[in-house]
Amino acid sequence: MKCNDVMTFLSQIGAKSITASISDEDLNFLISNGCIDCLSKDEYEKLLDSVADISKVTGELEELHTKEKTDEETFEQEEKKIHSIRFWLEGREKKEADREKAQEEEQLVSKDEETVHEKDAELQSLIQKKSMLDRQVLYGKRYLSLTGAGVVMLHDLSIRDYRVGDRDFKTFIQETKATEMELQAIAERAANYYQAIKIAIANMDTSPLAEEYYEEDEEEDYDEDEYRIKSKGVESSQLWAVSIGLAKLEGDPEKIKESFIQVINTLKGFNKSNLGTKLMAAETLLASGHSEDISQKTNILTTTDRQIRESNNVPEELSAGVTTTLFCGTNPGGLTRFDVFSKITKSYTAAAILSSSQETEDNLRQKFESFKFTFDAWGYSPSEDTDLAAAYLAVSQLGEDKAKEKMNVIVNAIKSEFEFPLVPAAILTSIQALNANELLDLMEKAVTILQSQPLTTGLSHSELSSLAIRMIYGQ
Repeated sequence: MKCNDVMTFLSQIGAKSITASISDEDLNFLISNGCIDCLSKDEYEKLLDSVADISKVTGELEELHTKEKTDEETFEQEEKKIHSIRFWLEGREKKEADREKAQEEEQLVSKDEETVHEKDAELQSLIQKKSMLDRQVLYGKRYLSLTGAGVVMLHDLSIRDYRVGDRDFKTFIQETKATEMELQAIAERAANYYQAIKIAIANMDTSPLAEEYYEEDEEEDYDEDEYRIKSKGVESSQLWAVSIGLAKLEGDPEKIKESFIQVINTLKGFNKSNLGTKLMAAETLLASGHSEDISQKTNILTTTDRQIRESNNVPEELSAGVTTTLFCGTNPGGLTRFDVFSKITKSYTAAAILSSSQETEDNLRQKFESFKFTFDAWGYSPSEDTDLAAAYLAVSQLGEDKAKEKMNVIVNAIKSEFEFPLVPAAILTSIQALNANELLDLMEKAVTILQSQPLTTGLSHSELSSLAIRMIYGQ
């Protein structure tokens, strides 16, 4: 059973007009995997009979609401009566009678509420059955309809048809589940790293706490470690980004955690770059795969850092990220090329990205300028973001025309969410194997998975989207 055959069959069920046919084995597979609901003729007729009274039940519910309102008004009147000054002037027997009357009305209102609730539940059940009935379409001797999972599957197939149309559907399901499981695993590992690193950074002796961040909070959800890391210039979203990067590394999580903290402790006095930048640098170093020990890596970083600051006037506050990009790039001559590319862009990070590529300088320069020209035509003024986005695209393996077309779709889809959409769009665009719509869909799936993690509470949707891109980039 090919994916495009399944997509056609599911779409025809949704349209309630089936002209395609599949084997009983394939149909049963779709049913057992929760894509399709199936009713026999008898079950369909019983369902039809069960919703026949929906108009009657609706009328009964309206009558009950009217009665409930009338009884509530009567109860309010009786309540006012026993709380009035006149009530206290009445005799004992009259008072008791009035109290009993008010209690009777109160009980009647309570009973009305219960009856209305039961009748409303009955109506909602009938409405659900009616909705299910309305979705049914006859196929052979059975009635079929799409489940919620079936609607999602049709959506996934429609987006991915360009890539999986001729592939076996069962294989597609397995791969889809594997991808979702991997994203879920990354999110869970990242949450563990986040918690451990947050505590380590909070207790790290780096700089005095900033009073504006570190204040006593009596709320139950007060997190002292969260305030401490913010006092050191590290936002939760930054720590999550680092944690996701670590979660994508292979190896024993405990050893990765220990190595990361060791690198951070080594980089504390590296230069004046802020702690957030050093965290990213440490994660990049661990992901680089270099065999040198931490001390040797730090020595190389220190030498490179000094060279780019002295030769290229890179501010010390920015140099850690630039140095790490050059150190971990694929081009061993990156430092020499950095001198060239730092002359065509004011963004030191963009220059480092370009320098790290093995493509010829002329090709990179031509593509970089071409993408910058495109962004200008789209209405984006020259900035750090336009240069960074152009650099990411220039070092990608996509052809220029294809990259521009793909990125245009992504930018238009995310520009309402990101204040500066070019860089995240460029990173997504550079993922060569998937088209724009599939990447956007995968990003939203990753966002949903991240939202299920309790520790992401408080992050905005744009921050979650940035982290989702971090999850899928390089996968």
